[in-house]
Amino acid sequence: MIGAFGGCFAVRRACYHPAPAAFLVDDFFISMAVLQDGYQAINELEAVCYEDVSDRLPEEFRRKARISAGNFQNLLAFRRLLWPPWRGVSFAYWSHKVLRWMTPLLLILMVVANVVLVALGAGWFYQLMLAGQLGVPLLLLLDAALRRRDTHSRLLRFITHFYSMNAALLLGLWRYLRGVRTTVWELPSGFSKVNRPGPPACGAVAASVLRSRPVAREVQ
Repeated sequence: MIGAFGGCFAVRRACYHPAPAAFLVDDFFISMAVLQDGYQAINELEAVCYEDVSDRLPEEFRRKARISAGNFQNLLAFRRLLWPPWRGVSFAYWSHKVLRWMTPLLLILMVVANVVLVALGAGWFYQLMLAGQLGVPLLLLLDAALRRRDTHSRLLRFITHFYSMNAALLLGLWRYLRGVRTTVWELPSGFSKVNRPGPPACGAVAASVLRSRPVAREVQ
């Protein structure tokens, strides 16, 4: 497993490495440091947590952009784990994380490649693909208009979420390249502040009330 769920995970004392102060996604850093040391990350399927989450797209976009900037910090920090890509941890890192982080760049590359092919006289298939690549994003406007009328479409919502989250990834990359200026988390509007424990001291359990999903227990 690549990356423990930050709300509830445990690390052996000998495996714990504190994240650098300037890092945004410290739980991922701690998890990857365990793997880099040659230990395992084990998913505890019976553990249950709960989290209040926002259903507002702007809040989710802001959260995703912040996490994206932190992801690229970790990508540089754990570049040793990228090679050889056929090794277990490296393969999981590429397939579960890195390729997803690179999706916005790959989408842009696909559009540019299709524009070049069509300009060079490529057949109807590439013309149709280019029309889809340029036309499908316009459905975001349709989804926004329908939501104002309290009409919801799962397909349109999926398309909106897909492009919005990839735009957030691209924004996070831009912020990372410019330099991360603050590591302070901002609570979504309408959420009350809670007292959060500090980082785990040499392998102590870090837990808080979060949304139900499998979490990680990192052991030897």
